[in-house]
Amino acid sequence: MFPGVFVATQATANAWRHLTAVARAFQRNPALEADRYARTIKQTATGGDADKGGRGSEVALFGAQQLIQVEEEHGRYIEEAAPALAELVENDRDVWAALEDLTRHDWKAFERKVATFERAGGMSLATLLGALSGAAAVLDPDGTLPTLTLDGTEAAPWSARPRQVAEWRRQLMARLEAPETAEGTARELTEEHLTAVFPPELFPGLDHVARARLLCEQERDRLRSARMYYADADTTAVATRKAARPRKSPLDPQRVPSAAGFLVLDQPVDYAPGMAPLVAASWSVWQPPGLSEDALTTWSLTLYAHTAATPPLAPVGFERLSAGDVLAEKYAAAENGDFAARAVVACWDLITQERVGKAVVEVAEEKRKPVKVRADRRRGITDDGTVRLVTIRGRQASVPRSRKETNGAPEASRRYDRGRWWVEEHSRDHCMNPGLHSSGGCTHQDITILDYPKGPADKPFLDTVYVVRGD
Repeated sequence: MFPGVFVATQATANAWRHLTAVARAFQRNPALEADRYARTIKQTATGGDADKGGRGSEVALFGAQQLIQVEEEHGRYIEEAAPALAELVENDRDVWAALEDLTRHDWKAFERKVATFERAGGMSLATLLGALSGAAAVLDPDGTLPTLTLDGTEAAPWSARPRQVAEWRRQLMARLEAPETAEGTARELTEEHLTAVFPPELFPGLDHVARARLLCEQERDRLRSARMYYADADTTAVATRKAARPRKSPLDPQRVPSAAGFLVLDQPVDYAPGMAPLVAASWSVWQPPGLSEDALTTWSLTLYAHTAATPPLAPVGFERLSAGDVLAEKYAAAENGDFAARAVVACWDLITQERVGKAVVEVAEEKRKPVKVRADRRRGITDDGTVRLVTIRGRQASVPRSRKETNGAPEASRRYDRGRWWVEEHSRDHCMNPGLHSSGGCTHQDITILDYPKGPADKPFLDTVYVVRGD
């Protein structure tokens, strides 16, 4: 009887995904991929970790369950891969017996044989892994069938430091270049979503898998040249509150910190119920083929959430913003993925406010070691590896407050001679050309006013300030 649950670690699931991706490459081009496939099978059979998982026997059990899932949910049976199995298994009777147990759903017998293969340390475990991955390549040649992904490893609490950002960028690029990543992307994203990201009129003739592969390639290229930023806890808190307020000024290219960027947040942004919080984002200018030169500048954003992977980031959404967008109108007030994009734009506003007014953040640089910069160059990274640490100017890091504490409208303040009070943090739609304001020829920028004291300096702070408005 097939088990209801087989819990696999992230390392085990990743090892299976990589093995099946190489198996699919071998099925498409046996002559070129034979050596690589053989090496991958051997590495999978002999690799793994006692604590993290990924041992050959665990990968075999996880892969077997995936094949059963394909059979139960999609009606594709292991027997359909008989020609490929014959070439991969040949005369290994023990492996044939294990496959027969699997086709009969005799899980206990299959599990015992896998354990025997592991103890014996011979070629049977490697042969079995080749057979299972070969069957997966035949039954799911594009790697897009939704299957049961089991992960017994929970993500540790979010923790990020500036020096980690450059390493995470490198690891993300390595993941994007792995063959299984595009397949996983195609499996997880719907045809409608990928079609929206790559409109048919601009990207004709692309199927579901090709669109996913293009998405991964674009993200890899974006990270190669991305300028890196790290927003500390106080900056993240200010940006989160700012994202909850209406942004009336249109998005201006000078309010985007760099043409391509990679931003990591010290504190996660909780943007929607039941969704993993936002912890990072990347962006770059989007220039699809055939786009008119007169078209507005558009930026493509990738939003990242916290996972148990290495690095602990996974894309959870994709957004496009164009110059002239008014975010208060473009995005709904409801809690959804749009709020995550607004939080990223709020970080942009804080970083670039010095370009249009009084700066509200300080930016310190953490350089990457020269030996690591040279290693980055060999991997195709063109950025110099500097991480820019963004902090709120002139104050110690504060305890982040919930964005629900503000309704988007700052409380009115008026001079009160009996004491001092604090003016709450708020946003201002600031006119950059007051002389042209009446004629409508001015431009406006969204700026952030941090909380500040008001009133006579020689007076004590009042517990309560009542503002009375006259008619």
